[in-house]
Amino acid sequence: MIVYINGKYLEEDNANVNANDRGYLLADGAYEGFRIYNGKIFKLKEHKNRFQRSLDELKISYTIENEIQEIYENLFAKNNYTNKDELFFYMQITRGVAPRDHAFPKQEMTVGVYAFLSQKKINLDAYNNGVKVCTVPDNRWARCDIKCISLIANCLAKQTALDKGFADGLFVHDGVITEGTATNVCFIKDGVLYTHGATNRILSGVTRNFVLDLCRENDIKVIEFPMTVDKLSSIDEAFLTGTTGEITPIIQIDDISIGNGEVGVVTKELQGKYREYLDTHFY
Repeated sequence: MIVYINGKYLEEDNANVNANDRGYLLADGAYEGFRIYNGKIFKLKEHKNRFQRSLDELKISYTIENEIQEIYENLFAKNNYTNKDELFFYMQITRGVAPRDHAFPKQEMTVGVYAFLSQKKINLDAYNNGVKVCTVPDNRWARCDIKCISLIANCLAKQTALDKGFADGLFVHDGVITEGTATNVCFIKDGVLYTHGATNRILSGVTRNFVLDLCRENDIKVIEFPMTVDKLSSIDEAFLTGTTGEITPIIQIDDISIGNGEVGVVTKELQGKYREYLDTHFY
């Protein structure tokens, strides 16, 4: 696979990074992941805006112009992909190369840029039949709204869930469910959608926000207020939202069966509206 790194397009095995890149040493950088439908980037503007916000919050002095689209198009061509391929585009920007020090370098930096475009099919079994998830302690830092490349807490939580036989984990902070390890989470009770507000405790997902817009357009009431663990047994439906999985139903949380243990009516409706949007705007 051909990837992009610091101005060059190379085979991924040859795409080396300087050992003093602060992204490698200190996880000092931000990233975005993009879903590709029929050769087009889904919600490019929204992803770009969030990417820039993450860089700004990390105080990385870099302004994103048109490079997301340009690098994507070049990788698409160089890897001989077609519009029929289901693709995922990843791009990260680090503060750059400098001697290891917690303090930011005093001199002007050249950022490090890495990107790849790979095939990534949606998990149809999870999409159609739902997944079982477990709760995990939310012991991450308090700036989850920044999409930074420091993800070890998320990785540990994901692996904990897998080791227990679950598909994913839901973070819990002081009894409140915040989000999944790489997704946002929504709950349905009496036809109303509940999800954690876009605070510093969650990453405000592009897919999450799109789904909330779909709800408002289709008279599904949205309340951005978190669900607590003690109320899980009373909810009717639940689902994850994310770039690669779109809307993934949840049929069990810990030992609690959600609804009747099958994909709920509202969840299916939103999946249908999501697909209608894609069919209209991308095909």
